[in-house]
Amino acid sequence: MKKYYILSVDSFQDTFTKIDSTKTFSLEFTVQNTEDVLDHVEEGDNLLVYRRAPLSGANVYMNVVSKKNNVLMLKKELEVAKLVPICIANVNLEENYLIEISEEKFHKICKQMLQEIIDDDSKINENLSENTTDTKRLTDAENILLYGVPGVGKSHEIQEKYCDDASRMERIVFHPDYTYSDFVGQILPRVEEGQLKYVFTPGPFTKMLKRAWDNPGKEYYLVIEEINRGNAPAIFGEIFQLLDRKTEDSHKYDPAEYGESEYAISNYDVATVVFGKAEHEIRIPSNMWILATMNTADQNVFTLDTAFQRRWNMRHMKNDVMSAGHAKNKIEGTEIQWGAFAVVINDMVMNTNVDMASSEDKRLGAYFVKHSELSSNKFPGKVLKYLWDDAFRLERDLIFDENFKSLEDVIETYEEATTDKLGAVLKPEVYQKMVKEMQREEEN
Repeated sequence: MKKYYILSVDSFQDTFTKIDSTKTFSLEFTVQNTEDVLDHVEEGDNLLVYRRAPLSGANVYMNVVSKKNNVLMLKKELEVAKLVPICIANVNLEENYLIEISEEKFHKICKQMLQEIIDDDSKINENLSENTTDTKRLTDAENILLYGVPGVGKSHEIQEKYCDDASRMERIVFHPDYTYSDFVGQILPRVEEGQLKYVFTPGPFTKMLKRAWDNPGKEYYLVIEEINRGNAPAIFGEIFQLLDRKTEDSHKYDPAEYGESEYAISNYDVATVVFGKAEHEIRIPSNMWILATMNTADQNVFTLDTAFQRRWNMRHMKNDVMSAGHAKNKIEGTEIQWGAFAVVINDMVMNTNVDMASSEDKRLGAYFVKHSELSSNKFPGKVLKYLWDDAFRLERDLIFDENFKSLEDVIETYEEATTDKLGAVLKPEVYQKMVKEMQREEEN
């Protein structure tokens, strides 16, 4: 006659967890100074594994396949993640190793274990419920590339105008060593259940693609900072094809499709992660935005070819210096305000380099420095160094006193000046332009 038992083991005994369900294995269970615990167990009997305090619950069900001497051959039938609490009248599960229970009690515990699986499935279905025909997918997502001078506020624009919800964003930064594998995903070794396996690990693009696909009623944003600091065409690879979106202009798509990729690609690894089916075609869904930023002043970086740029809505960021919150704040150690300083410098950059195609990119952005960087110990290292090394590298005497022969001289003079610090390093006429700019702003 079939019997039912509870096998009580140490709370952190993981022998049974390491064995896959439906697999068979042998077990010899002995306890010091105690007769063989498994003596009374026979073929056909059933065992529940109970983990002692502090876990105090059962989560594994096994069937006895055969018995030879003191060794049992067991088949693992079921394991659940959440332990089911057990209470047996007049029995201390913490002190007994093998307890026989009734068939009714056994089935009741198994039913509780199965209920945990049902509850977990319900939670999964609940999370995925948005991805049904009942939830209309949002449309009109775009690829937008914000570009402008350094410090103009591109990242701030994304946060203020598009999204500041971290749960719906994935923010990455391109750089020379960033690759397609970093962006889309790659095969990496991973130890699972004690075995070394090679599995596809999704990158930020694939992760965001899945989140957008699973939640059609929300907008999701993949944000790429400094897109031209990496080899963008190589990083995107075949994903490049997905950047063409369905729009109203084409006059051949349903409005419900506006924003979705116009052309599909195949990628078995990505499709398996996102759709659960390797053969599923891949498109960027209409609720997934791709936002990118680019500093046009960066010269020693990768260029974006015309074919790549054509697939983005290019939006220039206006460099409105006087709109910055700290524009009227004085630079420490001087009477000159940041806004007036930047306006005069930017005018000089444009007038001085009028014949250079990239001259406008050398201007100071409204947020090139933050309020805290107007301090006397930070301003020279960030702003004066930029003017000396970059913006006026070929004509430094247009802005700095001609007596300075090195950047070191400029910074030391600035830091040690007991009078107006900018007055000590800038040409007098440049300093006076800044004073007049402040007066003009006051009058307006």
